[in-house]
Amino acid sequence: MSKLSGQDALFLKVDRPHAASHCTMIYIYDQSGAEGQRLGFREIVRHIGERLDVSPVFRRKIVQVPFGLGYPYWVEDDLFDIDFHVRHFALPKPGDWRQFCILVSRIHARSVDLARAPWEMYVIEGLDNVEGIPKGSFAILTKSHHAAMDGTAAAELTWALHDLAGAQGKPVAVIGEKPEASKERLGWGVLDTVGRMLTDNISASARMARPLVRVLPKLAVASVRSMARSVFTSEGGAPRTRFNTNVLASRVWNSVTLDLAVVKQIKGLVPDATVNDAVLAMVGGAMRRYLEAHDELPDKSLMTLAPVNTRQGSETTASGNTVSMLTFPLRTDIEDPVERLEAIQAATSESKAMQDAIGASDLTNLQKFAPPATLGLAGRLATLMGMGGKGPVILHNCMVTNVPGPNQPLYLLGAKLVYWCGVGPLVDGLSLIWNPTSYCGKMFVSLTSSPNVVPDPDFLAQCLKDSYEEMSGLVVVQETKGKTRPRRAAQARKG
Repeated sequence: MSKLSGQDALFLKVDRPHAASHCTMIYIYDQSGAEGQRLGFREIVRHIGERLDVSPVFRRKIVQVPFGLGYPYWVEDDLFDIDFHVRHFALPKPGDWRQFCILVSRIHARSVDLARAPWEMYVIEGLDNVEGIPKGSFAILTKSHHAAMDGTAAAELTWALHDLAGAQGKPVAVIGEKPEASKERLGWGVLDTVGRMLTDNISASARMARPLVRVLPKLAVASVRSMARSVFTSEGGAPRTRFNTNVLASRVWNSVTLDLAVVKQIKGLVPDATVNDAVLAMVGGAMRRYLEAHDELPDKSLMTLAPVNTRQGSETTASGNTVSMLTFPLRTDIEDPVERLEAIQAATSESKAMQDAIGASDLTNLQKFAPPATLGLAGRLATLMGMGGKGPVILHNCMVTNVPGPNQPLYLLGAKLVYWCGVGPLVDGLSLIWNPTSYCGKMFVSLTSSPNVVPDPDFLAQCLKDSYEEMSGLVVVQETKGKTRPRRAAQARKG
């Protein structure tokens, strides 16, 4: 039996019936190159069952301590039944992308059953008329509660379902050995329960002391710098937009497929820019287009949250959350895409330098070691801070969370993985999440929102395509003194 960290448990506290904290990964497979007949549902279920031992999370459920005064615990799920967790769907004819997006949205909108192990998988057949996807392909959706794992852990765990070279390939081992399953039950007496509550709160406070001592002086300096910047530059937080409203219980989802090599060329438009900078610039361009079309573009730049993986080299990614949050401007106030990328590169460099100075792992530990008695209050505060965009200060307008994948092709029972993307959790006041993922030379960028916020997800996806095409059109490479120098297409035409 093991305890959840404070950061993991916080995701349980922010759960609401219309806004649950779970993430979904989407995998689409081409089985046209597989030998023999097409894969059947029972064969896929059997394969999944054989790979579940890579992590204890798959066979454990979460048990809450009374009144939330102690950390929740992982215990063995005595009622575990893989047929409850792995389910079967088929798209109706014609089996096109729009139908798939609707089904993904509906599946993701439903809360995970926390009385069981907090994950589900859906095998979806009938993807016969999806552009760029071979006829006869199928998809697997994996949905897990954020308390169990963050995006990085979820991605790496699901690689354990795959092989590197088809049906005869070597399995991708995320965890080398099968973890020992604890058989301890939660049959505590009253005194034992009280003792555990006291121990959790006292030990958490003690463990929190070290990162708190290291972080507080640095946070004070950072706050002064941030206040000064707000006063002298009139930044003062993010503008109030449609993306800072309450969400409904339903969801909308769509995604765009980009060429990763072109995205890397786009980052080359600005020295020292990264792929993440290029993605932020494209997203900023998309949101500028979208709000402009709706006559809602603010003068001030939109801001985005960006989770950063803060695991140390020795930390396992088998489960749990080890992330810190940064806030970046999307520079939607800048029309020129190269100038937008330049401004984003400068801002992200400054934010990353500040995080490095403070200590990303210390910031994460402040959440991990938060006393359990304070988590309920923290969860309520996190929810109230959204306030449907009615709070005194808006800190961000969306989230962009990037999860890189492998460069080599992966297979499931001989079926080749050709698409991988995510669906993010929404909360009131933060009603748009962008999920960029990369795999085998492609970048898949998905958007998750609420239908009252983005009633036209196809149009927002098209805005991202247009932003990408505009920036890719500016990439012209010219040999200069043995080096490559990117120039704008307009300048090249003049030459």
